[in-house]
Amino acid sequence: MMRAFAIGYAFVFFGALGSPAWAGSTVTVETFESKNYGKVFATGLLEKNSQDVAFEQAVPRNISTESNVVPARYSMRGKAGPVENQGSCGSCWDFSLTSALRGTSIMAGKDPGRLSFNYLLNCDRQMYGCNGGTFSAASYLDRPRGTPTYGSDGAYTARQSSCVSRAPVASAVRYHMLGAAGSNPSYRDIAYVVGVLHRPVSIDVYADSKWQSYGGGVFNGCRQSTSSSTNHMVVIEGYDCESSVDKSGNCVFDRNGNLPPGVGTWIVRNSWGPKWGNGGYITTKATNRQGERCNAVATNALYFDI
Repeated sequence: MMRAFAIGYAFVFFGALGSPAWAGSTVTVETFESKNYGKVFATGLLEKNSQDVAFEQAVPRNISTESNVVPARYSMRGKAGPVENQGSCGSCWDFSLTSALRGTSIMAGKDPGRLSFNYLLNCDRQMYGCNGGTFSAASYLDRPRGTPTYGSDGAYTARQSSCVSRAPVASAVRYHMLGAAGSNPSYRDIAYVVGVLHRPVSIDVYADSKWQSYGGGVFNGCRQSTSSSTNHMVVIEGYDCESSVDKSGNCVFDRNGNLPPGVGTWIVRNSWGPKWGNGGYITTKATNRQGERCNAVATNALYFDI
């Protein structure tokens, strides 16, 4: 049995015999609440070749090479569409992309209304329906294709069925994968799209058991993970550069467009319904104290032009 007590700002852990497991080291104090939801939530991102295929089809944009300033924080939470629920189907890829498209339209003053979640699920046969999909499904949202109104092709039932052809009410001119081809997007890349362009960004994350049990606060239970372990797609709708801000109220980035290790948060809209997390959202640290992406969050990132 382990027990701990605090000495100043450092935590010292002692084993059963009272000898210190380590001394003088600082332990990360969890800043989030956990909740037992009594079930495992569906995810659905398939990482197999998804980044390569998506980059091939996208118009890439590396904002880190541009000179635009980024405000210290911004949130479009509650302004870019409601929290949806993918249910027991592994259709996070569908919900992330479809929600990002609608959110982009809403923020541009052109709300098309609730969009179909059957369209990508049933009509993009290069994906695997409830068994998963990838970022490259965004090509099915480019004109002349696009998403019809919710219900026009039937109610979402969390099952893959036959494709029903209906006229689209929302589509994109193009989509962009952020970051240079073959590299991950920087914090600045994503924050610029959210805070300056005011568009939601579809991203990936490793939704492990601790991430799934999030109930509120700022998630910092970061697990070491890489792009090969990401399994879920969600939408970034806000950020906070926290302490890395200049006197003008703009974020301060390093030469690669990133914040100091452990600094910065993302406001993320999930697709597990409003009873999960904080009203369907999670606020997560962007990186841990070593500068590694927290649960590989935003290893890949996509946004739409409409």
